[in-house]
Amino acid sequence: MALERELEYFNQNRDELLKKHPDQYLLIRGEELVGAFTTEAQAYEAGLAKYGNQPFLIKRAADEPNTNYFALRFGLLRAHP
Repeated sequence: MALERELEYFNQNRDELLKKHPDQYLLIRGEELVGAFTTEAQAYEAGLAKYGNQPFLIKRAADEPNTNYFALRFGLLRAHP
């Protein structure tokens, strides 16, 4: 599964990330929090600048479940079953 390590990192550190970065967009690569941003666009631009065309995860630090992944919304990944 694409971005499995990044999602696992987020889930394992969820409580701490929500406490430190409430309602921010987290840029995660591998098992590392690269940065926290006010908007998805800022996180995306930072990810592109640092990693280019390599995969990275942008996840909102919020209490509600968020399955609206930025990369899927912008067609960077294809969601095929």
